[in-house]
Amino acid sequence: MKKFISGLIGLVILSLPVVTLAAIPANLDEAVGRIVSPLFLVLVAISIIFIIFAAYTFVTSGGDPGKTETARATLIYAIIGIIVAFLALALYNILKAL
Repeated sequence: MKKFISGLIGLVILSLPVVTLAAIPANLDEAVGRIVSPLFLVLVAISIIFIIFAAYTFVTSGGDPGKTETARATLIYAIIGIIVAFLALALYNILKAL
């Protein structure tokens, strides 16, 4: 199942430039903007899915320390993913304003 999800995520990320650049952009800023916005949404959606998965794992752990630690690590990585996505969007907006 993990291989399928990883492959699906990779396929979505690799297909973003093709889908977003279907019409030829006028300049580099527009081209990067067409890639950054959908990529941001995909990253946040994936992180939210992993937060829900971590919550499910934590609730169904039944007090098992191994499952609880797995859920905690998944939650931490998902939060880091959201932070990285927002920082990437902020960096793009800062560089765009220059």
